[in-house]
Amino acid sequence: MEIDIGEWGLSRRDQRLWLDGHDLTGLAERFGTPVHVVSASRLRARADEVLDAFGHYPGNAQIHFSYKTNSVAGVLRVLHDAGFGAEVVNGYELHLARRLGVPGDRIVFNGPNKTDVELRAAIDAGVGLLVVDHLEELTRVQSLARRSEQRVRIGLRVCPDISPRHMNASSLTGSRRNQFGLDLPGDEYSTALGRVASSDELELRGVMAHIGSGIHDLKSFERTVETLLDLHVAAFDAGCSPDLIDIGGGLGTRLSRELTTFELLAYLGVARLPRLGRPGPMDLWARYAEAVCCAMVDGCERRGIALPDLVLEPGRAIVSDAQVLLLSVGAVRERPGAGHFALTDGGAMTVSMMFLSEVHAVLLANRIGSGSQRVDVFGALPSPMDVVYRNLDLPPLRVGDVLAVMDAGAYFTATSTNFGGPRPGVLLIDGDEVRWTRRPESYDDLLALELDA
Repeated sequence: MEIDIGEWGLSRRDQRLWLDGHDLTGLAERFGTPVHVVSASRLRARADEVLDAFGHYPGNAQIHFSYKTNSVAGVLRVLHDAGFGAEVVNGYELHLARRLGVPGDRIVFNGPNKTDVELRAAIDAGVGLLVVDHLEELTRVQSLARRSEQRVRIGLRVCPDISPRHMNASSLTGSRRNQFGLDLPGDEYSTALGRVASSDELELRGVMAHIGSGIHDLKSFERTVETLLDLHVAAFDAGCSPDLIDIGGGLGTRLSRELTTFELLAYLGVARLPRLGRPGPMDLWARYAEAVCCAMVDGCERRGIALPDLVLEPGRAIVSDAQVLLLSVGAVRERPGAGHFALTDGGAMTVSMMFLSEVHAVLLANRIGSGSQRVDVFGALPSPMDVVYRNLDLPPLRVGDVLAVMDAGAYFTATSTNFGGPRPGVLLIDGDEVRWTRRPESYDDLLALELDA
């Protein structure tokens, strides 16, 4: 299937890929590779699309960007300026959100194993929603609230036992086989309700669930809303007064996709790389919003209850297609009977683990190649696991070629490691300006942590 580069806002000039009026190969030559390149205009366009889609909700809809998806401060600042709040999962992300000027009441704090230090920081910051994941954590939050003499606004995360279709098991977060949330058959939710209702220190804002990542099965979000509305009613029956429902995030992207369980096993076992597939619908966000909003409105009407605030924590579908990863080819090898290999300056360990479970388009950025060839593209480490992709369909590669890995905005920078040395920097394109929003790490950055060096 021929790839339409216009899907990412790319164009070709003199055979080279351009993004937002800038030559990607020229950026690679000027700033070095590996390097991430972010389009501020695409971030703003996606933010406008999301806010417009949920602007049709009859109640109050709050969008909190998932920091764990992409914690680059320049990316976050663009999204906050566009109107998003923050969803954080650890003390650093909370610290970063406050550093970026996000008001406490615009922050949702999630996470299955928060420390007392993190909980105290969240309480001191006055976060709008502190999501409690299990009963032991509820005990600790109540104790800390009592000592701080503050009434703490909490949400209760539940496990709805919902598994969206066409996903691999590692992407599921709403199944009872995973570690997240209060168990419903085990009466953990009803126990938590009773404890909150009798507490002077805790205020239940609402119930929350997150069912997975990279989801295209919109019916699964509708089922989640139905479950949460039932639990919302149960909270009132227990004597609480919740005013919101938080459905988490998890919407997939149009242009990349996660492997199914079968595809993942086939790829890891025999290097069978599945096809990228056709792009998702252009109005994916509008369809998602319609499914969620209609489920909320219809569900409340059937139950005869007031419409609660709607809280969402999107990540991947906001930033994925706004970021490109550029890699340079340093060596090309052919082994008769074994295949073609290309070695680049970034791979699964040094740049991202997302190559192991997702299918992304990889384009030749510096020229238009002729012909097609299956090639195994590796990083620079002496490890067979340092793979960009095996059996990737590309024109025959040459030393000096620049590869553009598309949809690198979700989890690529967040999961990069120092296994191969300093992590790459992030360039932000904003109109005519191109600047580092995160500079590349240096050897001295790494040595700064070594007390005996």
